[in-house]
Amino acid sequence: MNRTKILLATIAFAISVILAAPLIVNPILKKKILLTLHQKYPGYDITIDKVRWLFIPSQLTLTGISVASKAAGENKRYLKGEIASVRFKGIKNIKALFLREYEIKEIVVSNSTIEGKLPFHKKEKLPIISTINVQIDQIMFDQVNLSLRDSSTAQTLIIKEGMLRLKALDINKKDTLGILHQFDLNVKSLVSNSPDSLYTYQANGIVYSDSLKKLSVDSLTVNPNYKRYDFTARQAYETDRFAVKLSDLSLSHFLGDDFYNSGNLVSSCLSIGYMDLEAFRDKRKPDNKEKKPVFQQYIYSYTGMLKIDSVIFNDGHITYIEHADRANEPGRIHLNGFKAKIYNITNDTIYKTKDTSLTIIAEAMLMGKSKMDVRIKAKLFDPVNTFSMRGSLAAMEVKDLTPMLEKNAFIYSNTAKIHQLNFNFIANDKKATGEMIMLYDGLNLDVETNHKKDRTSLKEQIISLIANKSTWDSNPLPKEETRVGIIDYERDPTKFVFNYCIKSIESGVKSTILKHTKKKKSFFQRIFTSKDEKKKDALKN
Repeated sequence: MNRTKILLATIAFAISVILAAPLIVNPILKKKILLTLHQKYPGYDITIDKVRWLFIPSQLTLTGISVASKAAGENKRYLKGEIASVRFKGIKNIKALFLREYEIKEIVVSNSTIEGKLPFHKKEKLPIISTINVQIDQIMFDQVNLSLRDSSTAQTLIIKEGMLRLKALDINKKDTLGILHQFDLNVKSLVSNSPDSLYTYQANGIVYSDSLKKLSVDSLTVNPNYKRYDFTARQAYETDRFAVKLSDLSLSHFLGDDFYNSGNLVSSCLSIGYMDLEAFRDKRKPDNKEKKPVFQQYIYSYTGMLKIDSVIFNDGHITYIEHADRANEPGRIHLNGFKAKIYNITNDTIYKTKDTSLTIIAEAMLMGKSKMDVRIKAKLFDPVNTFSMRGSLAAMEVKDLTPMLEKNAFIYSNTAKIHQLNFNFIANDKKATGEMIMLYDGLNLDVETNHKKDRTSLKEQIISLIANKSTWDSNPLPKEETRVGIIDYERDPTKFVFNYCIKSIESGVKSTILKHTKKKKSFFQRIFTSKDEKKKDALKN
């Protein structure tokens, strides 16, 4: 009986110690934690509302945490944050108490709100995470709301309702948070302004799964912060203003940890459900004449490893708007039902010794009227960046191109019809050469010289008559063979590759419709030669 009483008394004493220990330990722990944090981060005011430790189950919870920079000014770093709770679960108490080594099953950081100002691009030494060895199975940052702005530019970063789960962390003494391994990510919204304040970038519904190795984004937008002419007015030289909306994006077999740690972008497939792209350029602004790379060079310039097996655009709409130098209004051209597949996007230097190419296959409805197909094949690591381009255009009325031709080339035709157009050329850093077959009839041009739509003026009627005398009205002509247009265009290195391709195709169109003279250009050729072509001719002469 005495033994039983002693045993029961011992158990009762042990239970009372376990229950009473937190009441004694919690205030001591709170004081110790705050002292350590103040010593480690002297520039911040840190407060904790409550600290609660449980021996069984082994758990430590900090609630009501607030952090604020002590000094703040216009040009100084400033951070302010509140965290509802930080919970440490599954702590191995014996190792922690006697060996100063920590093994923790899970850390959950809940409802964090952080705002502040700091230099985004300043390279600083990453802070040390811990002065002791720590093994953590998982850290969960749940419901993170972040609002930061750059202290020297207009750049901002806003994250709404973010979740980050870090797995299998083995943190040694003096480690920093420079390397991540396994992680999952879920962000409702991420918004950022460009440093020059010209654009706002926004991504919604960002989800990355480490187990699936897949990144998906519900929508991604690039929004200019100024209207077209307000945007270009802020530029000293002509430049493109882009407005982009993408939806249903996914990266398959994507290594998120490798991308974060090394910048390597590796994926088996990037799929884009829908793309809406508008590009606007004001050609009345001066050209800075900077040399532009061809698209292979854009790939090589990526600082990390780039290897995407395929990119698929499932559907889209593209609009290009251009205000020509002498025009009163901008012209526009658009593509509906845009679909494309791009294969073998890589800067892997192994292909310097292996023969491989990047391939683009695309189709769309030009002005919503005529189907257009294009295929591009570009050699990788070719010394002169050779690529080939071939394509076709189905039957269409030339008047459907009036929104671009009338405003930018100052010509139009209500009678001409293209029955078929096929082109094929090879290009490199210097020149494009190839052939075109364009079957058409009823080409009767009207020309605007004052660009005021005064189509009844005698002057414009005379010039239109002369222009038509300089062109063939059909191909083939009655009782004659089909004329083959010659694609022959010298690349302007100050223009992007898109301009290079369009100008090359345009040379084939001119070769097809114009009545050439060997010694002197026709009237039609002279009045519609671009400023850049005129400068080239002047230098040659």
